[in-house]
Amino acid sequence: MSTERYKPGFLEQWGRRVLISIGSRSRKPKDSGKSFAYHTRILIFSGIFWSFWIGFLPSIAFVYLCTYLPPLSFWPLAAISLPALLGFVFLLVLATIIEFYLLFRLGFYLSFRMAQYADIELAEEPELITPIPGMMARLVLEIPDPRVRLYGIDPYKHLNERALFFRTILYKSKVFLSNIFAKLLLKVFLGRTGLRFLIEYISGPVTGIWDSLTTYMILYELRKRIITRKLSDAILIKIKSKKRSDGFIESTVRAVALSIVFTKTFHPNFEYLLFRLIGLLPERDKLTNLDDWAEFVRSLQNLTKDERKWPIATFALCSSFDGSLNKEELEAFSEITEISPSWLLERVRFLSATIRKGELAESLQWMEKILPEESIH
Repeated sequence: MSTERYKPGFLEQWGRRVLISIGSRSRKPKDSGKSFAYHTRILIFSGIFWSFWIGFLPSIAFVYLCTYLPPLSFWPLAAISLPALLGFVFLLVLATIIEFYLLFRLGFYLSFRMAQYADIELAEEPELITPIPGMMARLVLEIPDPRVRLYGIDPYKHLNERALFFRTILYKSKVFLSNIFAKLLLKVFLGRTGLRFLIEYISGPVTGIWDSLTTYMILYELRKRIITRKLSDAILIKIKSKKRSDGFIESTVRAVALSIVFTKTFHPNFEYLLFRLIGLLPERDKLTNLDDWAEFVRSLQNLTKDERKWPIATFALCSSFDGSLNKEELEAFSEITEISPSWLLERVRFLSATIRKGELAESLQWMEKILPEESIH
């Protein structure tokens, strides 16, 4: 599949343009001597703080302004007041647009700053489906990674579609359900007191808390993806510096493909590694069954003892990209214990932990400990 089959939507294109615009006007921050983890923690805390107020203030303003509207009742239908309904819808849309616009702008700015601290440039990378600006824009706008299948790799073969659907519905309705639950609690405690007027205003703190939590999750995931992009670059530099056979590259490509299947998504950094590695093969169109575990193990048998260590190490590194090891990955490690070092899984766990903590320098050090020391001949 070519990258031309995926066309980013309007929102993603807008997000890319905003990020590039921010980058063109921003200066590189001065070196303070602090670590990437320190700077990103400050960014995450500031994102949580400002997101709360961005969610809180428009919600409170909406409830307050609604008190000036004529009484609105949705039942019976014949009793609905059109002016009240139009006023309610107008205020709701206005408050929502203001809230989301400010949240998106805040997310774009903090994302750009985080990339700056990792020395990552917002290059367009037209040969990729997901360049750096696209990856950041999707995270901020909560747009899921595109469901693509490249070179026959199916990231969704082990995905429970029904469970994913219900999780998505629950996540998207989080604010609405939380507001209902909070109002019920307040009615229990304040329903007969003089403070019952506060019940309608509970949407302010509830929305603020959810916006803060969402911003935290976005920036936390972005930090992991920034670290793993740096790891991907380092892996590619190491591989390109070696004398390599086509069989060695193909086996390494299969390692990345299997990581895509086990993670159940086309993680942007998997895509980046996949395209860069396949670009090293002269006959890439002949690749088949890249996501088949048996084919991967079979490809290892055709390599020398030293060469074999690199696809296994690449698979191990890719397993840590999301900051955790799932059941399929653990089972895979148990299947290659005969041809992989006994310490490999333990080091992958340490690497996953450093990625979750946002320790960029330490993650690169653990990558060096996982990659083979021997040269490829």
